[in-house]
Amino acid sequence: MNQEDLKNNIEFCINNVLKLAKVHCRNTVSTNLFFIVSDFNEFGLNFPEYRASRSRINNSKTLLDLDSAVEILYKEMNDLYDIILYIFRVNKYETILEIQYYRKSNLNPDYFAVVKDNPPMFHSKIPIPEYALEGRKFDANWESKGGIDHVWKSLVYKLRRKLFQKRNFLKK
Repeated sequence: MNQEDLKNNIEFCINNVLKLAKVHCRNTVSTNLFFIVSDFNEFGLNFPEYRASRSRINNSKTLLDLDSAVEILYKEMNDLYDIILYIFRVNKYETILEIQYYRKSNLNPDYFAVVKDNPPMFHSKIPIPEYALEGRKFDANWESKGGIDHVWKSLVYKLRRKLFQKRNFLKK
C-alpha cells in the first residue's frame, strides 16, 4: 500500500465518521478538520484508565492536517494492524478526529505470523454513551469533555435501569 492509498482509505473513513456523527450526534459538525494520531497502547489497558488517560493525553497533542497525519502513519505502515478514526471533539468551528492505530507487533506471536503480510484494516467509530442506546441523539463530546449533562444523563439512566430490574424481579 502506498501513501496515496493510505490517504484514500483514511478519507473514506473520515466521510463515514462524519456521517455517523450527523446521524447520532446532536452537535453541529464542522468540516474544518484537524487530526491527532495515537498509538492504542499509549493509553493503558483497563477501560476506566483508558478513557481518562485518552482524554488527558489527546488534549496535550498538537493538531495536524490530513497530510501530516498520513505521513506519520505511513512511516509505521509495515507494523499497522488496525486504523480507527474517532471523533475526539466537535464544535461549530472545527472537528478534531483521532486516528488511533494498533500495531501488529503488539499481537500474540502466533496471530502475528498469520497477519504479518496483511494490509491494515480501517474503521470509523463513534463511542456511544449507555444512555443513548435507546436511539436518542447525544453530545459527541461526552467522552472528551464529560460535563454535568453527561453525568446527569448517566445517573438517570442507571436509576431507571435499576427500577426496571426491580420491577421485573418482583413480577416473577
